[in-house]
Amino acid sequence: MPAVDQCHEQVKRALQKDGWHITADPFPLFLTYRAAYIDLEATKGVNGTQEQIILVEVKCFAEGQAPTTQLYTAIGQYIVYRAMLAEEDINTSLFLSVPEATFDMVFDDVIKRVVGENAIRIVIVDLESEQIVRWIT
Repeated sequence: MPAVDQCHEQVKRALQKDGWHITADPFPLFLTYRAAYIDLEATKGVNGTQEQIILVEVKCFAEGQAPTTQLYTAIGQYIVYRAMLAEEDINTSLFLSVPEATFDMVFDDVIKRVVGENAIRIVIVDLESEQIVRWIT
């Protein structure tokens, strides 16, 4: 099993507070030649009838490590996971979860451009209050 980021449980609780039900922790993804574990799968009822399903890759941007390097790793991992999902015809939306403080500090105009041009979905979480601050889709 893969290592769990230090803010994993806080992100999980933030999703639950927002009405999401965690259905996999982690979500295993296997290709013939590659295995991956996306941190969370969550479901939520929409309009009382339709169920929405998302996958969330949690990144905490740990102190003591270069945030730029962690950012490159997170974006690369997200893109590889998205390609693996497409390869398996899994049409579930993938989100990258980042702490609000990290988003404010690290996601400058260039990175926001990368996010937009690569259609990277992001969920921003306030780790202290364990609340979702914003969804970027």
